[in-house]
Amino acid sequence: MSEKKDFKHLLSGGGRKANIKNLLMKKAQEELAREKEREEAEKRRVMSERVAPLKTQGKNEGQLVEYCEWIVEQIKKAEAEKWDLEYTQKENDKKIMDLKQKAMEGTGKYVKPPLKRTGVNLNKSAAQAEIERRKRQARMRMQALKVKAGGKALEEANEAAAAAAAAAAAAEDEE
Repeated sequence: MSEKKDFKHLLSGGGRKANIKNLLMKKAQEELAREKEREEAEKRRVMSERVAPLKTQGKNEGQLVEYCEWIVEQIKKAEAEKWDLEYTQKENDKKIMDLKQKAMEGTGKYVKPPLKRTGVNLNKSAAQAEIERRKRQARMRMQALKVKAGGKALEEANEAAAAAAAAAAAAEDEE
């Protein structure tokens, strides 16, 4: 029974990683709450700086009407400024998109890239291709000599193949 008690902490709550994860999540939530409070306090501070408190005490009806008209004018000015800023922002966004599009298009001409050569000798250098060509020629000579004659031609063909192989090796060494 004491063995189960020793491992009980491993079975409950998902272990150490889960506890760490939970602690991190709690700290993140607390930090988000603090950030919201800071933003709200900043908003209240800015509003108190920009907007003066209403001074309606001790004013008669005519003064209150004038004060309301003044507030309405202030609201109209703020709305007009807001509309102007939104309009200029939209115009700037359009200009940015146009410039991005022009940059992508370049000069308006699309130049096709040159086609790459594909084939067997794509990765081989010219010297390697020449060596393989000589080997093929030597093999063809050997086959032709085998067909024509038996013994003498076969020896000559072997000599020719050896010479071709030596020439190929020499060409390879030169590079």
